[in-house]
Amino acid sequence: MPTPKKAPATQFHVDCTLETKNRFNRLHDAMSFKTKAETFAAIIYSTTAADTLDPHLLERLEHKLDRALERYDSMI
Repeated sequence: MPTPKKAPATQFHVDCTLETKNRFNRLHDAMSFKTKAETFAAIIYSTTAADTLDPHLLERLEHKLDRALERYDSMI
């Protein structure tokens, strides 16, 4: 049976405080990823996704929904 291929990886070193390292370790334990690399990738992905979404999107959607419901109510 062939062994599964691993994704290419590279070393990434970060200088951080002990508090930050402990916070990361707590996140790693809470998120239940197998490796710290997976935890780190999830944090990066989450941060990137948050930055790409418009922070006022939900507010605008709620406003449009309110207006649509008001129009619907006035038609009845």
